[in-house]
Amino acid sequence: MNRAVKNEFRTRLASASRLELPYSVPRPAAAEGVPASVLIVWGFSVSGEEPQVLLTRRTEKVETHKGQMAFPGGGRDPEDDSVVATAIREAQEEVGLDPAHVDVLGTLPEMWTITNYLVTPVVAVLRPTIEELSLVLNEHEIDESLWVPLSSLKASYRREHLARGSIRYPIDVFLEEPYRVWGVTGSLLKNLLERLERLG
Repeated sequence: MNRAVKNEFRTRLASASRLELPYSVPRPAAAEGVPASVLIVWGFSVSGEEPQVLLTRRTEKVETHKGQMAFPGGGRDPEDDSVVATAIREAQEEVGLDPAHVDVLGTLPEMWTITNYLVTPVVAVLRPTIEELSLVLNEHEIDESLWVPLSSLKASYRREHLARGSIRYPIDVFLEEPYRVWGVTGSLLKNLLERLERLG
């Protein structure tokens, strides 16, 4: 792992989280929603010089978004003292990610979901290398986890439209074969990539 590359990307991520850049697809806000957080954590492999982001595939046992690709995360618990605490706790519960292995760099704007969650994306980097990490998946919630390189995300992006009745909504999609990343996860990824591109 090239530490200079990792440090430079870490600086860009922190700066990206502070940019005033709107989502490409505005989402209507509900009157009330359930507070939630997701952890967008990036890591580096031992030999690679490219950042990779952690994604999970949800099981068919969960209540919502069955089988979909997602970031680790979920609803806020009463004992969580912040949106960051929620994201870290959920990542530990879902994939066994040790909080000591994560450096939080900032948050992105909240986003509403069609299931009435108000999601705060928490941006972070992994301290150890990906190979040094041992993830333990919660068998009820997560079927699979994977690390996706930044260049692959850029190459696989496409804008599609989702029909709901007579209305067609634009959606952000990443086709990471055999996976299809879309919905809130796709929108959050697109927003973060736009921010990184804005920084040059």
